[in-house]
Amino acid sequence: MTDLDKWIIKMREEDKSINTIESYKGDVIQFMNFIEKEPEEITKEDILKYKEYLALNEMSVKSANRKYISVNSFFSFLQTELEKDVQMRIKKDKIQNQEYLEEMLAKEDFENLVQVASSYNDYRAVAIFNTLFYTGMRISEALQLKTTDISNDVVVIKGKGSKHRNVFIPQKLKSILNTYMIYRLPCKSDALFTGKKGPINRKTVDAIIKKYAAIAGISMTKAHAHNFRHLYCLTLIEKGLTIDTVADLAGHSNINTTRIYTRKTKNQLLDTINDL
Repeated sequence: MTDLDKWIIKMREEDKSINTIESYKGDVIQFMNFIEKEPEEITKEDILKYKEYLALNEMSVKSANRKYISVNSFFSFLQTELEKDVQMRIKKDKIQNQEYLEEMLAKEDFENLVQVASSYNDYRAVAIFNTLFYTGMRISEALQLKTTDISNDVVVIKGKGSKHRNVFIPQKLKSILNTYMIYRLPCKSDALFTGKKGPINRKTVDAIIKKYAAIAGISMTKAHAHNFRHLYCLTLIEKGLTIDTVADLAGHSNINTTRIYTRKTKNQLLDTINDL
């Protein structure tokens, strides 16, 4: 019997609900699969990487904190019930109701990234940057794209929570992707974005973004795939689209997520005040 099985039995004995047990179990399995270490070997760096992973997947603070509670519960069980040397705990994040947006990737930053990648003849990077911006896809969604998709005006993708939605492919993006296909490395896979060994993953995309952000002099705090999605939503809001429409285009299940983009950044608010 595994330690996880013993923990589940303990929760059943404590009369926790089936839903709670399944949620806790799923959270711990996800965490352990990501870390790929024994609980006794987990370090602070591992915890930080896990938190960054959740952030890149656009996990809300509330949802992330629930996962931390699950993992901490498991760790406590290992330490107190099984007497294992598991000292590490995950500190919960504060939930803040800010009246302004954090500083995010600006349109100028996006254009600089594309320009720098173009100067290196990195057609794949150019294609990735433009795909993330012009479609607003999550990186997990963009990596689902197939080479046959680029000829379509609309692509059906599997989004967050296994929900399917329509994503529009604008003509400008089609042109960029067609150029990329000319230089794409030969590959047996039909995945759109590939490398020498086949389809690329999230870590590769993140490394590509950080590489060109460093060259372009863009802050590393902005150098994440999900910031292209933020820029997409913010641009649509600024162009006058309704919140409902932007929520549909972005695949937000909660309209309050979209409502965030109606706020201004701190610098924008300061500029407004300084213009008084």
